[in-house]
Amino acid sequence: MNMAPQIEKAISDVDQLIIGQAQELSDKLKQHRLEMFPPRALKGLREFQLAEVARFLGVTSGYLRNLSLEGKGPLPQVTPSGRRSYTAAQMEEMRSFLEQNARAGTHYLSHRRGNEHLQVVAVVNFKGGSGKTTSAAHLAQHLALTGHRVLAVDLDPQASLSAIHGFQPEFDVNENETLYAAIRYDDQRRPLKEIIRPTNFPNLHLVPGNLELMEFEHDTPRVLAQGKAGDYGRVFFARLDEALSSVADDYDVVIIDCPPQLGFLTMSAICGATAVLITVHPQMLDVMSMSPNFCRCSVRF
Repeated sequence: MNMAPQIEKAISDVDQLIIGQAQELSDKLKQHRLEMFPPRALKGLREFQLAEVARFLGVTSGYLRNLSLEGKGPLPQVTPSGRRSYTAAQMEEMRSFLEQNARAGTHYLSHRRGNEHLQVVAVVNFKGGSGKTTSAAHLAQHLALTGHRVLAVDLDPQASLSAIHGFQPEFDVNENETLYAAIRYDDQRRPLKEIIRPTNFPNLHLVPGNLELMEFEHDTPRVLAQGKAGDYGRVFFARLDEALSSVADDYDVVIIDCPPQLGFLTMSAICGATAVLITVHPQMLDVMSMSPNFCRCSVRF
C-alpha cells in the first residue's frame, strides 16, 4: 500500500497549522503594539529630570536651573512643586546652546574632531542569552544621550535590537530593508543610507534586522564556491566595512549587535570593528563556550 499521499497530506496539514498559528501570533503582537504606542504605534521616550540632564551635558544642576530662571536655552517642563524636566530633543537643543556660548577650548558637542576616526564596536558572543543585545542597546542609547551620533546595526536575524527600538521585524521591516540590502552580491544592492531609520532617541539611528539577514549566510559560500566574489567587489568580510564607510561622516560611533554564532555576518562585523565587546556571564559554561571559540576566530583572521 502506497502511504506517500497520506504522509504528504499530513505534512501539509501540519504546515498549514503552523502558518496559521504564526499569523495569529503576529496579529496579536501588532494589536499589542497599537495599544501600547498610540496613535501611530511609535515608541516614545520619557522626559529626563534636571539632575540627569546635567550629568549627560557635563554641567551642574544649579547651572541649568539658573539658565532656566534667566530664560536661556530651551525652557524645561516645571511641575507645581518646582521640579524641572527636559525632553531628549530639548537636551540636544541645550547642548547646542552651551556649545555656542562655551569658552574657548570647551566643548559640549561630542562629535569627532580633526583626525578622529569612526569607532565601530562589535558586541559579540557565540552563545545565546549572554545579554549581548541588551548591552548593545544600552551602550548605543547612553552614547546618544551623551551627544554622540550613533548608528546601531542589528545584525541578528532574530532582530531583538530592532524590537527594543519599536520596530517589529515581521511587519515593520520589509524585503531589502536590512543590512543585507547593502552587502548582498546581486544587482539589488542598495546604499546603506537608504536603509537607516531614526529612533525615538535623538542622535541614534538604526539599521533594522529580520530573517532576511540569513540570506547573506546562504549566498556567501555559494559565491565563494563559484569564484565570483571578485565580480561583486571585495571578499565577504570587507563588505560590511565598505557599507559603513559610505556613511562614516554622519556618525561618531557604530554599535553592531552580532548574531549568537560564528557565521559570515559575525566574521564581517569583527573584521570591520575597531573594538570588540564580549558579553559573558560569570559562569563556568559561559566562559568555556566563549574563550576557545573567540581565540580560534582571532587566529583564523
